[in-house]
Amino acid sequence: MEQIEIKSLYLTVLGNLDTSQIGRNSSLWDVLTLVTETVQELNISEIQKSNESAAKHRIAGNQLYQERKYAEALAYYTESIRLAEPESDQLGMGYANRSVIYYEQGEFELALYNIDLAKRNNYPVMLMPKLLDREFNCKQQIAAGRSKDTFPCLPMDIIVDTNPRIPFLADGIGMTYGSTYGRGMVAEKDFNPGDVILDEKIELCGVDLNLASEHCNHCSSRFNYSLIPCPTCPIFMYCSQECLEQNWKFYHRFECAVATKLLSASYLPSMVCPRLFFYGLTQFDDDLQAMMEYCEKEINVKFNPLDLDYTNLDRLEVFKALHNTKPIDMPEIEHVVKYTACAYYVVLLMNPAVSSIIRTETHRQFFLRTLLQYVRVTCSLTSYSSRSLINVGTISPVYSICNHSCDPNAITINDFGRTKLVILRPVRQGEQIFTSYTQTWWCPVYAGVRCCCNICDLEKASQGWRTKFNRDFSPEVQRQFEALKKDMDRADLNAVAKLNRLQQFIQRYAERYHPQKNFGMVLKGFSDLLDCAACNGNVALAKAQLRATYAEH
Repeated sequence: MEQIEIKSLYLTVLGNLDTSQIGRNSSLWDVLTLVTETVQELNISEIQKSNESAAKHRIAGNQLYQERKYAEALAYYTESIRLAEPESDQLGMGYANRSVIYYEQGEFELALYNIDLAKRNNYPVMLMPKLLDREFNCKQQIAAGRSKDTFPCLPMDIIVDTNPRIPFLADGIGMTYGSTYGRGMVAEKDFNPGDVILDEKIELCGVDLNLASEHCNHCSSRFNYSLIPCPTCPIFMYCSQECLEQNWKFYHRFECAVATKLLSASYLPSMVCPRLFFYGLTQFDDDLQAMMEYCEKEINVKFNPLDLDYTNLDRLEVFKALHNTKPIDMPEIEHVVKYTACAYYVVLLMNPAVSSIIRTETHRQFFLRTLLQYVRVTCSLTSYSSRSLINVGTISPVYSICNHSCDPNAITINDFGRTKLVILRPVRQGEQIFTSYTQTWWCPVYAGVRCCCNICDLEKASQGWRTKFNRDFSPEVQRQFEALKKDMDRADLNAVAKLNRLQQFIQRYAERYHPQKNFGMVLKGFSDLLDCAACNGNVALAKAQLRATYAEH
């Protein structure tokens, strides 16, 4: 596919810092000078929507369709939709072409959704009969039971009692505070493997350019390339009109005019940093002075998001909860932190929507200082999708108090705009609940930063932990473990049965054998199946909602 080519401000500046043109210990002002000069030298022009480019991608998609390369064609059609000028027939034809691919793939609900989008976006009248025939055929196929992904799924809902003020959080979850981790999530009663203790809507996200056609720019939802575009910039896409409008209100109005430059400045999902600033500004009704008066106070590190009433959500209080986060200390990436703050500062001030609010030198200094703080804060708060590694980052206020450990007792599942927290192994009253932001002891990856968990704390807790790791199962438990491995390979055993057997093994032996190398394999299998079950359930639910909207009328 023809890619949008963007000169990389990020690579240019970070390359200079890494090769010590200025140095890793550069002051913020040195980095700001380098970023400013580089932006001027690169002279990055904004990519504009173009019906000519949209038609070019659509025609390329048609050729791929003729070759029955449906996945590739779908990507081209989505790119055409992203580039099409608003209210043009190119937009309608892009949706119609996308519906053809979904029909061929047996995704009849998504086909109907795109047919409806085509009809509402100036699809040529002379081509309408063919589109209506496809609409009729989709409904016939659904009525005949030929839809994909209609299989029964394991419910991944909170089935324990919930908090009256936080209906998406299990009752019996509190916040603790300590010198090592800062704020943390603590169990006030016992929980068992498989218990869903949190199912929270994602409040902020950042999506890498390479996934911008696959993930909603507001809630991070994956929607099988069936997204709708920002009507102004040719970069970002959304899973719904509601997400598009809310995204504009919260922060995209400050991004849209400089979207290409922001992508040049970005690395992976770091856009959550400036978005936290503009999210706050929006909650202060664009009153920068009022925001300054609040934010320049000393942060309250014990600010508890669980004290808020989420049945009547006040997003200003949500912002305050996120603002009052004490970030983890990461001296090894301080040069990246400074670069990120400076890059967003320089680029965003090129947008009149921003410079009209941030007008004075005092405003600009506050903006830069706060961006620097929020890079650190968002590094501490951001959760990553297990399926996209670190290319999609999300933040939710309640989830934000759950700390990282390489030895987690819970798994995070980010999917379809929500963050689920599911217990992996028994958690007893008084224990802190940990998840993994990046790596686990059974699946280590290079995260770039050493954490303070009982594995990484080499001087203290890890010695006892590692001694336990090298134990063997008893002969009887080893026999059960071998039988469990065979069960996981059985094609005739469904996911629910496999999850139940893993859950029973963990419940029975966690206290005795955690941590242990083979027990880690069980935790990994349980974690992977939980993630898959949640994803399949979300897909099935989305299809059911589309059927109710389009196929049954």
